[in-house]
Amino acid sequence: MKLKNIYDALPGAYTERIEEQAAYARIDNYPSLVAKGLLGIPPVIMIVSGLLLPFSLSINLAAGIIMGVIGGFGLPMIFISLRAERRKNQMEKVLPDALKLVSSNIRSGHTIEKAFLLSARDEFGPLAEELRLTAMEMYGGNSVEDSLRKLESRVKSELFQETLKLLIDGIQAGGEKADLLESSADDIRSSMELRKEIQSSIRMYVIFIVMVAVFGAPILFSVSVYMAETTTNMWEGSDMGDVGGGGMGGVGGQIGFDLSFEAPQVDVAMFETFSYLAIITTNVFAALIISEIRNGNIKQGIKYAPLFSGASVILYYVVNLGIGTALGGFI
Repeated sequence: MKLKNIYDALPGAYTERIEEQAAYARIDNYPSLVAKGLLGIPPVIMIVSGLLLPFSLSINLAAGIIMGVIGGFGLPMIFISLRAERRKNQMEKVLPDALKLVSSNIRSGHTIEKAFLLSARDEFGPLAEELRLTAMEMYGGNSVEDSLRKLESRVKSELFQETLKLLIDGIQAGGEKADLLESSADDIRSSMELRKEIQSSIRMYVIFIVMVAVFGAPILFSVSVYMAETTTNMWEGSDMGDVGGGGMGGVGGQIGFDLSFEAPQVDVAMFETFSYLAIITTNVFAALIISEIRNGNIKQGIKYAPLFSGASVILYYVVNLGIGTALGGFI
């Protein structure tokens, strides 16, 4: 069965989303990429991970299937979306300089299509491709407004799209193209500087979230698990099932009661499994929250979530081992 046939058999809503993100990311071989993701190693790893959970066979099987489906469908989407996000960031970074260069070329006497073509320099990266393609469309007979609208639809950037909308409205109103481009470049540069200032102001919040999620959570959970395990072992090694079973007499022997103690019902293995799941969940959401407050979206946090979770789980294991080694001789 061909990879293209596998891709065509997928749900329409999913393939539409894939095609939209692939167009933004300029990925042409997305059908084979998605099909390989469904049939590749990551889904198998996630299924096996689900089967290794310390639960019953039915729960592990259901968890493995769910994790495999999420991995098979989710990982290609995440990969393509991150490529589109990276391409967008690269274009936004050089957009003011590119607009300034187009404005300078227009002031030099070039037509707007020639100005776009001359401004498509290699140092502008993905933006140079878009400028070159827009210039070719203008040379092909499309109007300036239509070519800019097509450029707007090919770039997934609110900043980029708003700039092009203002430029199109200005051209339709009879404004000077060079002045419009130069003022747009200045506005974009001011907006990017303001964005950097905002990121600097929220840096302390980001550090606080990282400290709590990556460092605080594993330390607290490791201490809790060690205390639960130690308490359980102490109860199992002692004979306190019935203390004071003979009763205690009250005044005149009229009032009496029994004193008895029962061992707490603590499943240490389940508690440890819960700790791992809680640590991973906390760090995944911490990475998404940090990306949201820094970038205005959660996509950038997806690539940091495995790093946060892995570091936190390793710290949990190290702290748990360290506590057991340090206090093992006292308790």
